[in-house]
Amino acid sequence: MSCVARAERTPIDVATATNRERRRPQRLAFLVGWWALLTIATVVIWLTDLAQDYKNVSLQIASMLALGGLSIWTLRSSGLPSPRRWWAAALVWTPVWAISPFGPVQLINNGNTGVADWRWRWAPTHDETLERAVAASSVLLDWKETDHDYPRFLGNGYWAEVKGVDIEADWNAHPPKLLWTQPIGAGWSGFAIVGDYAVTQEQRGGQEMVVCYELKSGKVAWSHADEARWDPSGPGALGGVGPRATPTIHNGRVYSHGATGILNCIDASKGKVIWTHDTLAEFGAENISWGKSDSPLIVDDNVVISVGGPDEKSLVAFKRETGEVAWTAGSHRSSYASPVLADIGGVRQILVVNENFLTAHDAATGAVLWEHPWDGDSNGNASASQPVPVGGDRIFLSKGYGIQSQLLQVTRIAPNAAASEKADGDAEKWSTEVIWSKPVLRTKFGNVVIRDGVLYGIDDIDMDAADLETGKRYWKKRRRPDLGHGQIMLVGDKILVISESGELVLIAADSDKYRELAKLQAIEGVTWNNPALSGKYLLVRNAEEAACFELPLAPTPTL
Repeated sequence: MSCVARAERTPIDVATATNRERRRPQRLAFLVGWWALLTIATVVIWLTDLAQDYKNVSLQIASMLALGGLSIWTLRSSGLPSPRRWWAAALVWTPVWAISPFGPVQLINNGNTGVADWRWRWAPTHDETLERAVAASSVLLDWKETDHDYPRFLGNGYWAEVKGVDIEADWNAHPPKLLWTQPIGAGWSGFAIVGDYAVTQEQRGGQEMVVCYELKSGKVAWSHADEARWDPSGPGALGGVGPRATPTIHNGRVYSHGATGILNCIDASKGKVIWTHDTLAEFGAENISWGKSDSPLIVDDNVVISVGGPDEKSLVAFKRETGEVAWTAGSHRSSYASPVLADIGGVRQILVVNENFLTAHDAATGAVLWEHPWDGDSNGNASASQPVPVGGDRIFLSKGYGIQSQLLQVTRIAPNAAASEKADGDAEKWSTEVIWSKPVLRTKFGNVVIRDGVLYGIDDIDMDAADLETGKRYWKKRRRPDLGHGQIMLVGDKILVISESGELVLIAADSDKYRELAKLQAIEGVTWNNPALSGKYLLVRNAEEAACFELPLAPTPTL
């Protein structure tokens, strides 16, 4: 039996080992302290009134910094052997790699850059699994206009409102009746309804489609397909694929504006294209990050869209019958809002929220009358909400990203001077003045409704009510689950909300307090599409599912 002598440890070795043992707990405490600091900072941010997307971004940044701290600690203080230390530090970043463009997981985001769902990146998307929507046979539809049609984006006015309908508030005793539900192609287009038919846009694989459905059955009446697919990359990828704009139905024709700028005029009875324009290519315009989103506006004999081209090719009017270009005007880049027709200062004009200006055009010629700065960036701080004329030559403006809403007064200077009496260079002058600017009704994807001088809308993710004249907030309500970036519609004295998660919520249009009357889970998935209501028939949809409900109506009081 042999003995192996132990090497004696020198005082230096003992001291070094002791110092290492002392340092490790200190460095571990530093890591824990770093995480605690990030947690406290994130909680403080979430307790502020910042927009929800900024809060979500702060959480994402804090998570990255936490992983960075863990990775550095692993390299410097974990005590692992050198090769393992580097592998362990790299392994910390596996979750980040997994959800990156190079990883196997694709996150599905909501409107605040939060995570709503996920999918395997190699799996086909929902729209790629759908066949082309086709009718059973050739058709010749009998389109009959009615008093309760909902023929375009937001229906018939400056905000989504349906008059002459009183929805029953007790959905426990009288629940909405589901008439049909079915898969639908991707996109954020709403339905336009005339008579017994409803038209929307959707993406199915490589085809951007305009599809006409039977209102009460959901059967396809006809469809038209263009070989186009808007599938943005970079920041725009958060918006998903497919068309955004809602078609406009007018005098037996359907006017659609696709996400890549294709403008179609379609015979509503047959589904056949009468004329078409590839507007981005024809007018030298670049698309915006989340795709063309403005719905066509009918002005007399013209159909008007925001192309966003340079050199007096921003707003373009086409002859409704032939598709010929009637006029072009303006040079601003587009936003995601749709143009509206208004009478301001006794002059018919088209109001359009561009990338960073509200611009007014003469309705007949397109000439720019006046402009008002409106902060925006169509690749980031985007504007999607409509300009809302509210009477008295005033316009309400709202948007998300923490920008304050404004009530704007427009004044026409020397309105009595006839054009023939003006000297050369003596153009008519206009002025704008901000009556109030306040952090209320900061709509991001949606719009407001107005009843009895009260503005109602979704401020970030909370229902909000404010006085139109002063901007004073009456109330703001956060519910669970939150409304997210849903859409709203005024129906009589009630507000119908389709939340971002597909929940249908009925709210009283009451300035005194928030009163929720009824609720129902209508569809599943991220829902940014505007609903459409024709009489008692409600259409809702998102990028995967569409449904029609027959709403219960309150009994008519007897005399």
